[in-house]
Amino acid sequence: MTASSSDEELSESGRLENFPHPRRVAQLTGHDAAMAEFAAALRTGRMHHAWLLSGPQGIGKATLAFRMARAILKYGAGSGVADDLAMSPDDPVFRKITALSHPDFLLLRRPVDKSGRLQGVLPVEEIRKAASFFALSAGEGGWRVCVIDSADDMNISAANALLKILEEPPRNAMILLISHAPGRLLPTIRSRCRKLALRPLGVKALAEVVGAHFPDLSPDDFRLVARLSDGAPGRALALAHEDGLRIYREMTELLLSLPAVSAPVLHGFAERLARPAAEQNYETMTRLLTSWLARMIRDAAAGGIFEDWVAGEAALMRRLMGAATLEQWAVVWENTVNLLRRADSVNLGRKQVILSIFSSLAQTAGGSRG
Repeated sequence: MTASSSDEELSESGRLENFPHPRRVAQLTGHDAAMAEFAAALRTGRMHHAWLLSGPQGIGKATLAFRMARAILKYGAGSGVADDLAMSPDDPVFRKITALSHPDFLLLRRPVDKSGRLQGVLPVEEIRKAASFFALSAGEGGWRVCVIDSADDMNISAANALLKILEEPPRNAMILLISHAPGRLLPTIRSRCRKLALRPLGVKALAEVVGAHFPDLSPDDFRLVARLSDGAPGRALALAHEDGLRIYREMTELLLSLPAVSAPVLHGFAERLARPAAEQNYETMTRLLTSWLARMIRDAAAGGIFEDWVAGEAALMRRLMGAATLEQWAVVWENTVNLLRRADSVNLGRKQVILSIFSSLAQTAGGSRG
């Protein structure tokens, strides 16, 4: 697929860089049960007014939400829609939603500031657009649909504004909420939605998605992508495209040297990731590192059966767990996550963040909590 180069495409949330936005995607692999559940509800004519689509980031929630929106706007409730909600990209409804020009469709997401960067939250002013939108009559005489991508981005004022809409839902109106962490939403919002949880893809379905974009990926690289992505196709594509496998292997080499990490090698690694053009690689590395620590802790708690995803990892994890307790490594993981969150909120230097994380890892691997 070829990505659009427009400024609007490049800045919007929910889109994997160098791949089309989910609203442009006609195929959805591996979520047949979720599509069939919505299709069955659509055919009964008794549609719930709000659906909460949950699952890990990159699992396909946004692609499914747009697929659901197209189906209800094209066919309406009580129709004979197919289980897979399929629609040709040439269909007028598909084209209008892709262009965000359908009169009965509204997409709410974090707005872009004057510099072209996404704002940190989805503010109440955006959610209020939904109230005004639903107050109007459907432009094409049927349903009105609002997609919120993602509900996790709402601040408390926005969440309360959404709750008011959910408490008194308009007739023939549907809200599709996308959430990577539904447990963080207000319980009153969750209780007013029908839940649709997406599950990780199996190896065969994941291979179909990744193979369509990266047919030359070696079997070893695909196995590593599949493991690192946890069955989320968006993550798998990002890893394959963003040089994620090289980053993971470099990161693992540094971990293998703990506690005596080479200062020149570490500084070189951190400097490359701190460059202005390397922001995506930095985010990839930090996500992979926190996941690696979580995997080590989880496997240790389950009995210490570690696996080699790359050569030497299992022995490294056994060595690290022998140098400090499970509780100490859990503290390291928690501190790392908190540091990364703080770094995002106050714009800490990326190089210093990486050096601080590896300093903590080295201290703990050497038998000191630091």
